[in-house]
Amino acid sequence: MPRYLGIDRLRRLGMLASTLIVACGLLVACASGDDRPENTKVPDATETPVEVATALTGSPRLGEAVWTSAIEPETNAPIAIAPQRSDTTIYAVFPIESLPAGSQLVASWYFNDTTLDSLNSAMRIDQDRVSGWIEFHIERTGSDPWPNGEYEIVLTDGTNELQRAMVSIP
Repeated sequence: MPRYLGIDRLRRLGMLASTLIVACGLLVACASGDDRPENTKVPDATETPVEVATALTGSPRLGEAVWTSAIEPETNAPIAIAPQRSDTTIYAVFPIESLPAGSQLVASWYFNDTTLDSLNSAMRIDQDRVSGWIEFHIERTGSDPWPNGEYEIVLTDGTNELQRAMVSIP
């Protein structure tokens, strides 16, 4: 009988060893952290540039003045020829390169090197702009035409000169 007890013990020991090996294999599979079904595809990671809006900084930058007698009301784009004596309004229209929010623009007008203080104007920019047009104008009152001479605008940020432009009315 002792012979059968030894074989029985070996069988139990073999069963225990087999169970232990299977259990270790299952633990290793679980430890990999990949519990997705095999037919689930993992999308490849791609780098997508993210555009983050940043506030403009620095001084306002405007292109050279375009002199006109009419503008597009919604865009301020010039739509007419240079001003003539008979026009009611003279516009100095500037293409916008960079206008940071909070910028101040001051337009000073001159006629034949004489300041026209009563026609000066100022504005504060409420939002960043990097394109479009900005206009400044003077209007004639009464029926008399504009006097012949040179009309000049000097545009500053309150301290620094940004643009200076002149137009002659023959």
